[in-house]
Order: sequence, then structure tokens, then C-alpha cells
Amino acid sequence: MKQLTYAGKSFITGSDIADAVVRLTAALGISSETAAVTIPVMDENGHVTTADLVLGPATEILAIAVTSDFAEIVDADVVTLLDERAEHLSPTRAVASPEPIPGEWGLNEL
Repeated sequence: MKQLTYAGKSFITGSDIADAVVRLTAALGISSETAAVTIPVMDENGHVTTADLVLGPATEILAIAVTSDFAEIVDADVVTLLDERAEHLSPTRAVASPEPIPGEWGLNEL
């Protein structure tokens, strides 16, 4: 489990969820965009509820590993959604190909 601190408030969520929130926040910062997300969190009685977060370039968020007597919050769908949004915002990178691509001009073909 991890404790997220956001806008002066702290709450507990699953480690994978917290990590995905941090990754999305970083991607939003690079792209200068904002996003509203809803994630599962644990209340003080150990019940799972939700938190709505608005993340963007100025968001300061902290994730710290914590121990708890309650079960880890796991939500693969939320993690996938957050990661897909972060990936969509990430700049594309050119990747060098070790082999010439058939049909492309090479220096020896000019």
C-alpha cells in the first residue's frame, strides 16, 4: 500500500495505483496538460471508496510506502487506464533500426 499526499491531504491506495498516478502526473507535467481521474482509496475504517483528483503540471504529489492491517487495494483496470493516458501523453521517440528497412533509401543506393 502507499499513502498519497495530494493538495495537503493524505490517503491510502494500492501501490500499483499510486505508482500509476505518479507516472501520469509526470507525463502531464511534461505535456503541460491536466486530467481528472478517479481512483480507489481506503477510508480511516478500511473501507474502499473513491477519490477524484485533478492532476496537471503544477500538481505536487507524494507517494510513500506504508503498512496496513487492511488488504491491498488492487484495481488493474484503473492502473491500465492511468498508464494508457500517461503513454498517450509521452513524446514519441525515433528508434534506430539495426537493419535497413526493405524499400527505404540507404546511402549506398544513392
